[in-house]
Amino acid sequence: MDKQSLHNLLHTLSERLRRSRLAQWKPTRSLALFLQSWWHLLTIAILLVFLLYYPLGGYIIHHIDTNTEYEIELAHPEQSAAVELSSFLINREVNDKLWTANLPFFYPSYFLDNMPSFQQGIIKSQQIGINAMAHRLTPPIKDDTTPNYLLKAAELLNYPGTVWMFSPDNKLRPAPSSTKQYRKARRYLIKYNEALLNRGLIFYRSAEDLQYFLHKIALGLGQAEKSLSTQIREHNTDWFDTQADNVFYYNQGQAYGFFLFLKALGKDYQQIIVERGAYEDWTILLNALRNAAELSPTIVRNGELNSSFAPNHLSYLNAYLLKAQNTIYKIDSLLNTPHNKDTK
Repeated sequence: MDKQSLHNLLHTLSERLRRSRLAQWKPTRSLALFLQSWWHLLTIAILLVFLLYYPLGGYIIHHIDTNTEYEIELAHPEQSAAVELSSFLINREVNDKLWTANLPFFYPSYFLDNMPSFQQGIIKSQQIGINAMAHRLTPPIKDDTTPNYLLKAAELLNYPGTVWMFSPDNKLRPAPSSTKQYRKARRYLIKYNEALLNRGLIFYRSAEDLQYFLHKIALGLGQAEKSLSTQIREHNTDWFDTQADNVFYYNQGQAYGFFLFLKALGKDYQQIIVERGAYEDWTILLNALRNAAELSPTIVRNGELNSSFAPNHLSYLNAYLLKAQNTIYKIDSLLNTPHNKDTK
């Protein structure tokens, strides 16, 4: 077919299309006229971004991981399972998944709030646990030049989780990102367990140290209970509490992090827990935190406490945390029971 014949064919098809009923249909003609303007195309592109990019992207990224079946395997029994667990959780939330709390507006996860709250709660729980260990465990036995790896890790984990590139105090001043600081904290945790393996440090296990760790975790649970109680007291009569889900998931993230941390700490101090007769209560403690971590409401509600129709998921979570805290106090009294020797 020569060029002239092809031109005639296209012209004929164009004329028939122009005269067809579809071309005469007003919505079709209106759409064609609308698309002829570049700014109309830009408007459509922006609408597609908000209707597809953010919702679809956020849906793909959103993942609140409450798997409670993780088991920590150590290279050597002299190492700390609790420290290894913290290293694992940081790696999971920062490297394996996307850390969503500090991402700027052009990320599709920008409008997520439940996952960022949950992730920050996890990091907070690990900061409390590691900071307690840093202030209690025996210093290096060889020399004073070995860094306090746990203390450095705890300080880095205390860094705000919402920093992307600029300081939260001065938006024009560059600052290390939250993910960078948390990765550094993880490296210090790894170095600590490596030092235990190489005998540069020795992890002395004592009932007194375990009591101290539990005391700090109980204080953390108390702060979580206070946060939940305040939200319930001040907003349970609101028609729609827009902050209830943020408060719920932040404190659930702490409950989940404490559960895994105490589960690993139970391995570190298993002999002491059994010898002091605290094993049953330790199981009750873990079950309370597991139940808190596994709460999975479709929509978080902060309903009136005497309502027959609107649930209050914050009160459910608070009840499990209170049970865990009370069980810690019971374990603490059992650890005070005299025993002829502790284990190393």
